[in-house]
Amino acid sequence: MSIMTVVCLKSATRNIKLGVARCKGGSSQDVYDALEKIIDEYDAWSSIKMILCDTTSVNTGRSNGVVVRIQRAMVGKGLEMPQYIGCQHHILDRILKHVLDFYVSKTTTKPSLNYKFIDGLLENYEELQTEYKAETEMDVDENPGWRDDFKFLYELCKAFQHCKKHAALPVIKWRKLPSLHSARWNSRAIYTLIAYFLLPSWRSVLELPACFIAEKCQEAWFSVQTFKETTYDNPLLGITKLGCASALKGLNTQWSTVKQGTISA
Repeated sequence: MSIMTVVCLKSATRNIKLGVARCKGGSSQDVYDALEKIIDEYDAWSSIKMILCDTTSVNTGRSNGVVVRIQRAMVGKGLEMPQYIGCQHHILDRILKHVLDFYVSKTTTKPSLNYKFIDGLLENYEELQTEYKAETEMDVDENPGWRDDFKFLYELCKAFQHCKKHAALPVIKWRKLPSLHSARWNSRAIYTLIAYFLLPSWRSVLELPACFIAEKCQEAWFSVQTFKETTYDNPLLGITKLGCASALKGLNTQWSTVKQGTISA
């Protein structure tokens, strides 16, 4: 089965869509071959200064990932090696998975199975909404333009912050549950915050993960995706407080890539 991906060249002032790359499969070689064909067609190698993508092994494998293949090709052509910038959203999602695994026990290690609190929401979401007893109106906070799942996560973070500040459950506009597809980076965060409010029996377990999401990670999630020390320091402080070694390792490894703008080939 072929995989389609859009290839763009983007600068501060322009975003040029070069075309759609048809990959024969999902391997790094397949993806690179399709990208190479389009880059050659437009003679665009010298225009590439930075590569932004998610942190999957296909893209970021140290020996044969797509990024390394592109970097090698450019160096071989006598061009400057482009910077690699890992997507902050995907990095945060991977870190959050470590945090949830640390606090929420699972009966299996299979990644396809949900945490029990997610199953509880999927089975009884409508009923749980009617049982929720709000105690206070939220402060008016204008949404800066987020949409869909991003908007829901933004509202839930604000609701949690309000709850902690006023020690009362706020009025929340419940929206459609997001897809649990692995590519949806923010789904774990959304389900965790919903469960904190709608599943009282889980509240003590999810207290610290929810705090980590809404107070330590939210700046990075809702930043302009430009690296700032504070967007690193806040998750670092939160993970250190949680004592989750695997999340700390992931942050130090992946976010250092964001800071340095490259990976080791």
